[in-house]
Amino acid sequence: MKANALWVVEERKIEIREYELEPLKADEVLIENKATGVCCWDSYLFRNQSTTGPLPFMFGHEGCGIVKEVGKDVHNFKPGDKVFCCGNDRGMFAEYYNVPAANVARIPDDVTDYAKWVAEPTNCVVNLLNNIRIDAGDNVVLVGAGYMGNLTLQGLTRGTQAGSVTAFDVREDRLDIARNYCSELYNPDTAAGKTKIREIQDAGGADIVIEFSASKSGFALANELTSRPDGPNLGGKLVIGSWHRQPMEFDGTLWHMSGIYVYNCSPMSNRYYPDIIRRTGELLAKGVYTPGELVTHVADYRDCYDIFCRSVDKEDGYVKGVITF
Repeated sequence: MKANALWVVEERKIEIREYELEPLKADEVLIENKATGVCCWDSYLFRNQSTTGPLPFMFGHEGCGIVKEVGKDVHNFKPGDKVFCCGNDRGMFAEYYNVPAANVARIPDDVTDYAKWVAEPTNCVVNLLNNIRIDAGDNVVLVGAGYMGNLTLQGLTRGTQAGSVTAFDVREDRLDIARNYCSELYNPDTAAGKTKIREIQDAGGADIVIEFSASKSGFALANELTSRPDGPNLGGKLVIGSWHRQPMEFDGTLWHMSGIYVYNCSPMSNRYYPDIIRRTGELLAKGVYTPGELVTHVADYRDCYDIFCRSVDKEDGYVKGVITF
């Protein structure tokens, strides 16, 4: 079977090219694609950075669509099911693609706006919050209120037993979005933000700090706010959410004999990750997560170049882009 797909052919240049799908494996499903999210990794691939192979290459891994065919060993899906997909490294900016059934979860049958149901990033957030085990009354701090940060705020305030949630970001437009999910919001560079930082530090630091800023200054702040055993609290949990496609540095002094537990949101951090995909589908259906509220840019795959540019420069109010098919 042949299908059209987006290919990166050189730095900042994409083309629509036809490709041949491999035969469907026994444990796979064939997806008729309806929408694929633009990940931060896709913005790097668009620039021919952080690649896993030579040019040209297909990309995209945040798919959402309709099951068209199932492999002979697949019994939990049928043609016509509407689903979101996870787990393929790349290849989902395409009209059709194959994906293991274990990496697929249902979305409601009445979905028509598929751009709102791209959920692979939500799955990463669910995995993150599942891994860190938030105890009743934990004080949680989020550093970085971009797309992933705001998804995390949705989960923290709607689906956990956190005692308090405080978020920091240097961009006022992102804080404006975060106000839909959290009331304790600060720009760390303002007087109010600096006062809140001192307040958290004077209290011994936060039980859990989640870093989604993708910046050195944000990571430094996250380190400074995580509780340590030399204060009134036990060593806290530091979650590194945005270290995955670029070099970063840290000062080991803050970690040495500190009692800090360090986590990330990688699928490889959970051997039961496929089960998280199913559970994410259930949380989406219940409205705990509403990723569609954060989508700011949508375009058809035949006219999508500008979205990839916005994913790099973050202009025009860009938070999340989705390519439709």
